[in-house]
Amino acid sequence: MKARLSYISPMCLAMTILLLHCSFHADAADKLRPDQALLERVFAYAQSVEGEEVKPDTTYAYTKYSLFIRKRNITLLAVPTMWAVAHGRKRHYLGENYERIETQGRDNYDIQRLTHLSTIPSNRSSLTTVLRYLTPHVYQPTIFQNDILSPFHLKNRPYYHYQVTFLLNGTARIKFRPRADNTQLVRGQALVNYSDGRIISLKLDGEYDMVDFSLGLSLGQSGTKSLLPTDARLYCKFKFLGNVTEGKYRTLYGLKAVLPDSVVRDSSNSISLVRPIPLTVQEEQLYQDEQKAREERVSISKNEPEKKRNAWKTIFWDIIGNNLVNRIKSNIGKKNEGYLRINPILNPLYMGYDNKRGFTYKFDVRFNYMFTPNIMLTTRIKSGYSFKQKQLYFTLPTMFWYNKNHNGYIELEVGNGNWIANGIAVDYARKQIGDSIIKKYPRAHFFRDSYAKLLNNYDFNAHWGFQAGVIFHRRTAVEKAVYRKANLPSQYTSVAPLVELQWRPLGWQGPYIALDYERGIKHLLKGNIDYERWELDAQWKLKLRQLKSLQMRIGTGGYTLQDGHTFFLDYTNFRENHVPGGWNDDWSGEFELLNSNKYNASRWYARGNITYESPLLATSHLPWVGHFIEMERLYASILSSKDCRPYLELGYGFTTHLFSMGLFLSNDSGKIKEFGCKFGFELFRHW
Repeated sequence: MKARLSYISPMCLAMTILLLHCSFHADAADKLRPDQALLERVFAYAQSVEGEEVKPDTTYAYTKYSLFIRKRNITLLAVPTMWAVAHGRKRHYLGENYERIETQGRDNYDIQRLTHLSTIPSNRSSLTTVLRYLTPHVYQPTIFQNDILSPFHLKNRPYYHYQVTFLLNGTARIKFRPRADNTQLVRGQALVNYSDGRIISLKLDGEYDMVDFSLGLSLGQSGTKSLLPTDARLYCKFKFLGNVTEGKYRTLYGLKAVLPDSVVRDSSNSISLVRPIPLTVQEEQLYQDEQKAREERVSISKNEPEKKRNAWKTIFWDIIGNNLVNRIKSNIGKKNEGYLRINPILNPLYMGYDNKRGFTYKFDVRFNYMFTPNIMLTTRIKSGYSFKQKQLYFTLPTMFWYNKNHNGYIELEVGNGNWIANGIAVDYARKQIGDSIIKKYPRAHFFRDSYAKLLNNYDFNAHWGFQAGVIFHRRTAVEKAVYRKANLPSQYTSVAPLVELQWRPLGWQGPYIALDYERGIKHLLKGNIDYERWELDAQWKLKLRQLKSLQMRIGTGGYTLQDGHTFFLDYTNFRENHVPGGWNDDWSGEFELLNSNKYNASRWYARGNITYESPLLATSHLPWVGHFIEMERLYASILSSKDCRPYLELGYGFTTHLFSMGLFLSNDSGKIKEFGCKFGFELFRHW
């Protein structure tokens, strides 16, 4: 008995120690480590102050910047906003801005520049793309608009490593670095208030869109103002094809009014009256040298007013050359009611390539005029030239909003030059004149489609909308001789009233479902085609966290009436895009490899498209190459029609600051059909 007790006692003791040990570790697991607890407070800080009321307020901001042209060559002339400093003799430029900021509510700001002074020729601004770095949102998912994942947003935590050091004055230093070497991530450190997780100051280092930057911030001390900077210091370096430009910027926010705004606008030396920090001796010398050079130019112009060489130089360098590589922007009206923007003529961003059209060049002009906040006129010329097809495409939509609150507008859209393929028409011609003659005309199955559309749109509320109008098509054979020999018309005209019912089940941010009806009436306005068509289309661009999105589209349509000569089975929601845009164009669920004949060969179709977009998806994790990948996409599309049962298309795409590329593989009726790519320049997309 004693032997048994002596054996049981050690066992009980061991079990007791084990239970106590497990209990201790369970309690420890329930408590966060101090560094982890601090990070949780930082991630939650923005939410802790978001409930506070934001009162209307007017403050001022002052920015001083210096540009140093370290290296330059002729290619700098092609960089947007850099024309003025690319051909100048100077290497150091200075500038200052003074702005008024009216705060109406949370994320509702009206910023107006009151005065500007610069030593850049014609008092212009250069390297303006970096100005957005001076207005960061460190607590948002992205720091600069839709770029750079913030290390201080909870959803971005998996992308960063953190190291916390506690200091003796109630603060802590948080160092952060990216887990992957990618342009969408930054490194640096922050000084944080230990008790509530408020960021006191911050330093960020990164590289994006050919600009290396180092940003130092001091943030506000309390309330919603603690989410925004009070002092921003930026050092940046832009490198492009041997050109090196460095910039130093400093912006002070939350300044009080020094002079009335009218005095600041009208006074030529007003910047010196409102400047909150003094100039250095070198900066004062730059202004003095610029003033002296300006006086010399005025003196020379008075003595030699008709010097042709200088006049030609001014016209060529400052007017023609600048407008070739920079956007032409102009405000119209005393209160800037109107706006005109012409994209640069020599802009590589508007070059593209795909299998169907070969190399294409695109051009874009936009104009709008706001009569009242609820009434506005807009127009846009979107054109493109296909070097492979030797064809100019254009669309010209003009919209008059008579009730913007209800999305009420009248739209007139005209377009020309779109090539559509039609195998049925050429088959009719083949029966009449034989296949041997058809083979002499390789473009016999193509028709040029010119159209005009007039419609009225009105949304009754956030869920329901209605559209009604009329559409006109004139389709002309590219090879007219073929159809003349076959005694067939070489031109077909259709005129059709149309209606559309729109449904948004979840409101403006949810899916969009549209039911379309179009009825072509023969002899109406000289139309010679009789048809009836229905289409149902649903689209949803679902924004996910961390710049991710899921873009979905399904649709179906068909002809319920078709007369004997309806060769053109043209659809509203299933058609070829002849002027494709770049990476940032609105996604439309396109088929990249689908043969042109397939769009107009079937009386019915059913389609589905899905695209997943994300940073740091796959290629971004590769050594060196992955650093430059900004966004990636996965594509999947399916089509069922008379000749496609089914047609499948899979693809992968990515974009960098230089170009975007997509690789696609198609499968038609169970057989591998085609492999192709789509390429577009993205250079200076954010500039």
